[in-house]
Amino acid sequence: MQRYKIGDVSKIVDMPAETIRFLEQKGLISPEKNEETGYRFYSVWDINRILDYKKFRQIGFSSGETIKLVKDSGFSELLEQLDVKKKESVYLSHYYQAKALKLKNFQAVLNNVPNLIGKYYILNRPENYSLFTRSHSGSGLKMTDARDTQGGFEEITGQYPFVEHIYRLKKKELELPANLEEAEWGFTVKKYWVNRMGIQLLPGMEHLSPTTCLFTIISLEEKEYFTRAALTNVFSYMEEHHYTLCGDILGIFIASVLEGNRNVRYMELWVPIREDGKELPHYDEYKRDELRRIFG
Repeated sequence: MQRYKIGDVSKIVDMPAETIRFLEQKGLISPEKNEETGYRFYSVWDINRILDYKKFRQIGFSSGETIKLVKDSGFSELLEQLDVKKKESVYLSHYYQAKALKLKNFQAVLNNVPNLIGKYYILNRPENYSLFTRSHSGSGLKMTDARDTQGGFEEITGQYPFVEHIYRLKKKELELPANLEEAEWGFTVKKYWVNRMGIQLLPGMEHLSPTTCLFTIISLEEKEYFTRAALTNVFSYMEEHHYTLCGDILGIFIASVLEGNRNVRYMELWVPIREDGKELPHYDEYKRDELRRIFG
């Protein structure tokens, strides 16, 4: 029977010689050794096992799992392990389809940002779940240590890109002097993605119900806090149109981009409003539907 040196085998199976030696150490292949020269000679059966190893590694099994499957597994164990990988593949297919959809939506948001600055629309804010971990007020910054969230921080940040960054100005805080108002920061995920991706809701997450809002896009300097001072134009617009604030103001971070020699942060702004005694105005339905599809 034809025998092959390790260099030949490496070329035949396109695998580093170090990996072939590793598989020999693990007992997956058994080359003949010439005791006088120290050379090892591999048979076609060794090559077959190496190719089996490559096949199962490509399926997604670890090196240790693959060696056991090729060397020591019967039908039942092989079927069981393949079923695990099949379920993983179904999940990954679902995940990457959802991720592609989310990234497509992100692109649509970015494309619309320049055209929505300083423009206002009445939209229904999407239902979401939010976790606030930081705040800023006249007394300074308060930051929650990730280690104090009992794994919550890792869980929520592990769900990017479906999770976004959120800012909140509570309505009751806006009635306080400017130096006492408090802005909160944290993470948010829309109910749509919670349901589609099976995202686990953390104990500290707040359910934010959908509500009618004044919607626009605002920009902030890179180190500018999200406070009432940053919303002067929004409040002026509300006063001019006789809108009354009726809930907490939310900002959803979009992106920080370089403009000239400075970084500018853009975010969606959702301001809960009502107009006493009147029905809120409706804009062009096509535009409303387009914005609802992109930002809803």
